[in-house]
Amino acid sequence: MTQDIRQEPSAETAPAAGSGWLLATTSLAAVLMTLDITVVNVALPQVAADLDAGLTGLQWVVNAYTLVFAALLLPAGSLSDRIGRRRMFLTGVAVFTAASAGCGAAPGVGTLIACRALQGLGGALVMSTALALIAGAYEGRRRQSAIGMFSAAGGAAAALGPLVGGAVVEGLDWRWIFYVNLPVGILIVLGTVLRVPHDDPAGRLPRPEGRFDLVGLLLAAGALLGLNYGLVTGPEDGWTSASALLPLVGGALLVAGFVAWEVRQRDAALFDVRLLRVPSFSGAIVLSFVCRVVSFGVLPYLILWLSGMLGHSPLGTGLRLLAMTAFIMLVAPFSGLLLKVLPTRAVMALGTGITALGLLTMARVGPDDSWLVMLPGLVLLGIGGAIAFPPLMGIAVGVVPPERAGMASGMTNTFFPLGTAAGVAAFGAVFSTRIDHDLDDARLAALHVPEGMRQQVRDAVAAGQFGRLERALPTGAREPVLEAARSALTGGLATILVTASVVSLLAALASWTLIRDKDQLTVAEEPADAPAL
Repeated sequence: MTQDIRQEPSAETAPAAGSGWLLATTSLAAVLMTLDITVVNVALPQVAADLDAGLTGLQWVVNAYTLVFAALLLPAGSLSDRIGRRRMFLTGVAVFTAASAGCGAAPGVGTLIACRALQGLGGALVMSTALALIAGAYEGRRRQSAIGMFSAAGGAAAALGPLVGGAVVEGLDWRWIFYVNLPVGILIVLGTVLRVPHDDPAGRLPRPEGRFDLVGLLLAAGALLGLNYGLVTGPEDGWTSASALLPLVGGALLVAGFVAWEVRQRDAALFDVRLLRVPSFSGAIVLSFVCRVVSFGVLPYLILWLSGMLGHSPLGTGLRLLAMTAFIMLVAPFSGLLLKVLPTRAVMALGTGITALGLLTMARVGPDDSWLVMLPGLVLLGIGGAIAFPPLMGIAVGVVPPERAGMASGMTNTFFPLGTAAGVAAFGAVFSTRIDHDLDDARLAALHVPEGMRQQVRDAVAAGQFGRLERALPTGAREPVLEAARSALTGGLATILVTASVVSLLAALASWTLIRDKDQLTVAEEPADAPAL
């Protein structure tokens, strides 16, 4: 069967009333929700001192938000198709804002972790619906431009996290990382209530009928929670530890169970697996995962080099990363212009190709280089991401029926945190393996490092703790060991960057292979055995 998915409008088609306010509120929400994924990291030492928190508690302060956020994106997106995306968006902002107040006032680490989990719930409700709201308010090239601005806001916020966190912690107190969310959250709620129309005022958008797929929700949330938890704990606890292996295996089994269940549910499914028959939709999911692996998987190790080895403050590190984030913000809103002259798959391939070139340029880093050696690559990384991400998000909601936009948005967004966790874990393995190789027992013995200190040296280098390493070393061995440590860390970083460059080149090839422009107009010429969407 052939079913129209989106009618390409003429250039004169006006956006829906209130769409300017909708874009402003959703983009501001994207900044708020995404910023809280990374902004907390720089405040952890202050949190530990103030709340007497141990390492495990600090890890959960970070992970509670990420894990709940990742686990609930898909269920929240599908639920929004039933109860209304604007209503879900408002609920999410309200929950997130209230939870931020709780985080700022937390008397102990347990309360802080619980409120961080509530922040994750609010973030999932917001981010799973924001893209669908934009898709409903804009059409054609205006939709791509709007999604470009939305993507630029979220991407810049993620990379600006260390800068914002460092500025707030140094100027005020760690609690203000959360308190600053309150006026912004209230502003978003008021702007949405007063100026953003309902997502379906005429009641023309079909709503899924029948019972809500509660079993699918539980299976999806359990699978995503298990996979993300295993990927987060694996690098710290070891991949064969029960804390990593059991969640990963359990998550994989739940994924299989989820797919089998959803096939049986058909139109009542939490996620309509028949959407995967659209090559461009499947391609958008794959590329969402891979692009996040490459971009945000590399970022922690780049920050480790800037702050741990070069000794820049959190604020100084964030300022240097502006070379990347500034170009994300500048270029992304105009990425839709490329779609006027190039097919979507060519734009995607161009963006991921520029990203690969930037990563390869950065891989030239040496132990004696300053951060300036990274500057050209950071600029290219920002440009590549700004070109690739907006069309990617537009594809996800542009090739499915309008009543499935929340579902499509939730599924695509689900692979962002998964890709980040997988990238950090995979590149962490590459990073530590290279450091262990360069600082093996034979090399450290030649540098007169006592046998009992050799693993301590490797661990300190992998964590970027050069100050601790310098204090622990005997005076005579200090400089030669620090020189070897700098060489090992930059060698590990360079290996990560080369690996990420290869992955990005494969993403460019996948873009050209999987993305089809005709999918954005119709789902056409389906096989006879393919169910209608």
